[in-house]
Amino acid sequence: MSKDSEGLFKNFHESINNSLDDVVRNNFANLESNEKRISYLCSLPCVKNYDISKEIKKFESGGEFPVKKDLEKALQLKDEGNKAVQKGDWGRSLQYYNESIILMPEIKSEELSIVLANRSAALNHLAQYEDTLRDIQRCLALGYPRHLRYKVYERRARCLLALKRNQEAVTAFQNTITALDEAKNLDKEKRLKLRTDAKVMLEVLNKGLVLAGNPKDPEPFKNTPPKPKLSGKHNKLFPAASEAVEIAFDETRGRFAKADRDIQAGEILLIEEPHGGVLLSEFSKSHCQNCFNKCLIPSPCPKCPNVIFCSEKCLDIALKSYHGYECHILPLLWKSGCSVTCHIALRMITQNSKDYFMKIMQDLKEKPTGLYKTEDYRNIYHLVSHENKRTKQDILHRTEMTIFLLKLLEISGYFNGSPRKISIPIDELKTMALDEQCIDDAASFGCLILKNLQVLQFNAHEVFEIQCLKPKDGTRFLKHEGKSVFIGGAVYPTLALFNHSCEPGIVRYFSGSRIVVCAVKNIRKGEEVAENYGPIFTTVPKDKRQSQLKEQYWFDCKCLPCEQNWPKYEDMTENYLRFKCDSDQPCSNVIPVPYDCMEFMVQCGLCQQYTNILKGLKSLQDTETLYKLGRAAMGEGKYGEAIKKFIETLKLYDTTLAPPYKSYYDCVQDLRSCMLSLGNYSFV
Repeated sequence: MSKDSEGLFKNFHESINNSLDDVVRNNFANLESNEKRISYLCSLPCVKNYDISKEIKKFESGGEFPVKKDLEKALQLKDEGNKAVQKGDWGRSLQYYNESIILMPEIKSEELSIVLANRSAALNHLAQYEDTLRDIQRCLALGYPRHLRYKVYERRARCLLALKRNQEAVTAFQNTITALDEAKNLDKEKRLKLRTDAKVMLEVLNKGLVLAGNPKDPEPFKNTPPKPKLSGKHNKLFPAASEAVEIAFDETRGRFAKADRDIQAGEILLIEEPHGGVLLSEFSKSHCQNCFNKCLIPSPCPKCPNVIFCSEKCLDIALKSYHGYECHILPLLWKSGCSVTCHIALRMITQNSKDYFMKIMQDLKEKPTGLYKTEDYRNIYHLVSHENKRTKQDILHRTEMTIFLLKLLEISGYFNGSPRKISIPIDELKTMALDEQCIDDAASFGCLILKNLQVLQFNAHEVFEIQCLKPKDGTRFLKHEGKSVFIGGAVYPTLALFNHSCEPGIVRYFSGSRIVVCAVKNIRKGEEVAENYGPIFTTVPKDKRQSQLKEQYWFDCKCLPCEQNWPKYEDMTENYLRFKCDSDQPCSNVIPVPYDCMEFMVQCGLCQQYTNILKGLKSLQDTETLYKLGRAAMGEGKYGEAIKKFIETLKLYDTTLAPPYKSYYDCVQDLRSCMLSLGNYSFV
């Protein structure tokens, strides 16, 4: 997630580096604070005089800049949608109307209201009644022409009937009759027929309601998946985590998670909103910028054509925080070629007000105590950054990125305390010099961005969804057969405290932008609750795992598979069973027993006591049957049922055998796949 690609920033970086002589490099290397590094680099002529305006047009990807809507194209797309309607192709018309709405300027509210009304007709024909009602409400709020309103009122009434919201349907039919009085251009015969039909429906509805005792309408359907819930109570100090998880500390491991009680496979151990999360640019027109859910019926930003939202709620949240500032600079971020990690570093600033940071700035270096809140920036600030281990070249590169992001903050209006209202003139990008009025703010906020860039290198997570092929009519689709696709990045402060293991005890999936962490094996009280940072021992050999973790995360892995050099899955032998010592005193020894062993009592080489093999084999008798039942349920898409069978299987395994062995990891992997299927997914 940290590699920058071709773009504006690469050219800026190379230009600066080529301009620095040994004296300047030594001066920079001797600076001891981030504030001094930023101020020093900002003062250099090669930085101040750099002109990125010439390069913006070279990079076509990333969107048009300066940011603007396109009325002409929006109207063309509306016409294409109307043509699709005439052909009866409602699906295609919906696509055209969506694109038209995204491009329609905010000031053309009547034109936008007409496209929304047209889209409501398409949605109605596609039986998406709740979405139809939302579009009708929007188009009326935007001033839909009065002489046409009878159409949407009548459509609203029919949708409400389909949803059995009869009390509301009565009002909608009454509004239809009233609106027909204003339909000046409507043929008299058609007007009379519509009025008569509405009156008949009103009479039928009113009689039906009286006979039924005037029942209340059902609640509007909420097309949102149920929120996941923690297993048990929340941790009192770390509320995103379960009480089953304790955050501990030692000098070797730093802060880490361990089991405060025995944890069973399948338990939900953590649910956390992102402190800062960013959607990849290639998903900006298909997924909600705020919650990362796929949007079939997008709500556009009123000022830019670059992002969409799934609802007015998400749109409102974004406009009142980060997108208010990022709206005009998003194309520059995308054209810069900077990684999603760099964008998150900026988002962690833009999502909060300038005043918020000014209040906490003085106390940032002191670790916060008390409740560990996801939204508290101070908790992010104190995550691992390894600043003291970094090379001067690494610091220089990140300082250059910081200066680029500071320039974007300045032109977004952030330092002035409110988002800019008009597009950025290209002339403002002919120099990277910061306005004199912003110098102090630039030094302060530059320190935060530079810190963010270092923290995120080790603590950011990829956000993914399962993408499934659209099933044919009458066929079942299986989520676990879909492909896991990286759609964004985010930082989750509580999860960032979990350490790595090459044999993780948890699996992560996403519900919107929130992360859900589940146990995929039974974890005893006192054992570490570890996640996985990339390489897993079943597929990657030890030397590659060690070198990858050292290079990317700067630590030597000392997990059990690394310490004991466990074999990869394909190299696990099935010639013997790994029995746990059944001693009446605590003994961690594993007793390898050949399949052809004729003895039923085997002595432990460590504690010298005997383990009853026959007893262990009896406890394993049901594992094969349970596992097959789980696989069968999984093959039918019955993931809840499959999860229960896999958990039962793991319980039986854990009472007798010690990993690693193939059948154990077959079960863990299938349990993991079922749990991933509970998260975000979309059709392709």
